[in-house]
Amino acid sequence: MHASAKLFLLTALVAAPNALLAQGNPDWLVDTLYGSGKINTVIAVVAVILLGLAFWLYRLDRRIARMENHHRQ
Repeated sequence: MHASAKLFLLTALVAAPNALLAQGNPDWLVDTLYGSGKINTVIAVVAVILLGLAFWLYRLDRRIARMENHHRQ
């Protein structure tokens, strides 16, 4: 796995618990999303986007590695 992909995954794993445990004064966004039950949808969409980006980076890293190996031969 490429260093940038590892860094991205590490950052995501470190930031996720902090975001989930963050507490503050409720505002209009919290009232709107929690009150209507749409927060789960927002979290699911963000998770799908992040997983898609991680998968894309992984595949890109593998393609580049294959191209580098092919170029060396």
